[in-house]
Amino acid sequence: MNKARIGVGILGAGQPNIATDQQLPGTLRASRVQLIALCDVNPGVKDYAAKHNLKAYTDYPAMLADPEIELVEISTPDQFHCEHALAALAAGKHVLLQKPPCVDRSEMEQLIDAAGKATGRIGILINQRYSLLSRSIKHYLERFLIGELREIIIRYRGRRFPIANPQSFYLTDKSGGVWLHNSLHWLDEAFYYSEKLPQSVSVLTNRNNHGDPCYLGAGPNYFSAIFPMAEKTFLFEYNTMLLADNLPGGMERTLVGTHGELRCPYGSNEIHYYKFGSNDKEILPLLECETDSNIESFRIAIDEFAGLILNGNDTANKFADSMALFDLLLQGLER
Repeated sequence: MNKARIGVGILGAGQPNIATDQQLPGTLRASRVQLIALCDVNPGVKDYAAKHNLKAYTDYPAMLADPEIELVEISTPDQFHCEHALAALAAGKHVLLQKPPCVDRSEMEQLIDAAGKATGRIGILINQRYSLLSRSIKHYLERFLIGELREIIIRYRGRRFPIANPQSFYLTDKSGGVWLHNSLHWLDEAFYYSEKLPQSVSVLTNRNNHGDPCYLGAGPNYFSAIFPMAEKTFLFEYNTMLLADNLPGGMERTLVGTHGELRCPYGSNEIHYYKFGSNDKEILPLLECETDSNIESFRIAIDEFAGLILNGNDTANKFADSMALFDLLLQGLER
């Protein structure tokens, strides 16, 4: 493809959410795309479109029929991801799909089959690897600060996000709970550090039934998983078993190498460096970022995918990698 920028429409940008707060401005800042339109069943999409001088659609097929739109960014609720992606691919569009790409194995197989037959490309928008913290950790790993990486540990503990609607899809078994909604972020982050796709997973689950139903949902709310990554190991713990107030929570990261460790304490973006043989801690600076780091993570992911389209680069099948990771998450639920 010999052109400078790709015309984009965002589906799911009609109310305050990640799509409007981070993905939309990230798309506007991307150099390889031009945002053309927003689409949502919520009439608020017209206000967002007017603010940025964009087209507004409340009918998805109508946006898919727009010849100016070559790439559809999908940021709708999880249960609609597969359906909306299949429609865009059938319309000949490229697709950049928010995580999780789907909610079960049947949908995953449909997406993989459609991707193999489509004229457009499909990618999964997993922007966590492009967060300022992740890129900074990668920077120090590439400089061999802790030697050869051997173990990656990522833990989350806290409450599930509150869901006011008791009939919400996100409170059902079908949703896959917190495991499917967010885990692809952290698994892909570990893959980013290790550069090795895991081939298997072992999962231990548990459930706390006590607490406000809006935090519980169906199924397990504790997961402890081990993903072997060649000579490296990823230990992932996802705990939403309703911590008491004022206890440390959020994300915690530890990366163990042959010569030291990098640690990011719960709820912190600080990188603590420990050299083996010394008890001294050094706080390492994050990389410089002149804009909002969350928006920048979307901008980088969007520009990278657009670059693959513009350059016709098929050497790295990132969609296949993302689906291989998602398949392991499904295996974790099935065991």
